[in-house]
Amino acid sequence: MLTQERQKVIEDYVNQHGLCRVSDLCSMTSTSESTIRRDLNQMEEQGLIKRVHGGAQSVKSFTHDVSQHIRFSMNHNDKKLIAQYAVKNFVHKDVYIFIDAGTTTYEMVPFIAMTPGVTIVTNGLETALCALNHGIETILLGGRIKENTHAVVGQTALKQLQQMNFSASFIGTNGLDSQGNLTTPDTEEAAIKKIEIAQADQAYILTDTSKIGERSFATFAQVKDVTVLTTSLSAKDKKFLPAKINLKEIC
Repeated sequence: MLTQERQKVIEDYVNQHGLCRVSDLCSMTSTSESTIRRDLNQMEEQGLIKRVHGGAQSVKSFTHDVSQHIRFSMNHNDKKLIAQYAVKNFVHKDVYIFIDAGTTTYEMVPFIAMTPGVTIVTNGLETALCALNHGIETILLGGRIKENTHAVVGQTALKQLQQMNFSASFIGTNGLDSQGNLTTPDTEEAAIKKIEIAQADQAYILTDTSKIGERSFATFAQVKDVTVLTTSLSAKDKKFLPAKINLKEIC
């Protein structure tokens, strides 16, 4: 396969899936990892894709949901670092907290297991199972389970959430843009996130740096209403941040 042809295949695949791993692209094109990484670097320079740790992300303005098996593998070390910081600083004993159906928030669970008396409420199927496996008191919202993200959504879940109160909610996002909008591809997930924030004393957005400067379809909050937790930002990343933001950079 010629370089130009291969890069067109990669571009189409990334735009279709929103996010993909280098290993997936190697298998799909029968090409070595070094060649794929070189392709991705060239394509990023041309503005065709965005490089993220371990793969590539679409540069289309409105991203869509990405399958769980891909989301869990991307930027995994950064997600664990953010999750550990969130638990250490903002989760206390004998409290009720909400954990969103995100992959960064999911990484909080093993660290929460070391804090006594915590009850987790979640709309994430994987999060609920992981919490149970760690012996944590867990409440899973009822409703429809989305195929791609395994998030529980719908009116039943919303009604349940509106009857609950949390000391803190921990929420994922698909984008944080320069106007301070926090966004997600799906309106039903956006509705859940809005209530998570409204019912919590404190709300924390856990995001790796690949989401900075990105914008998805549905806005669920403004950064002025939450605290954003992420890893160290580059000068390029900081250009995409709004002027007023409560931000914690984790080194």
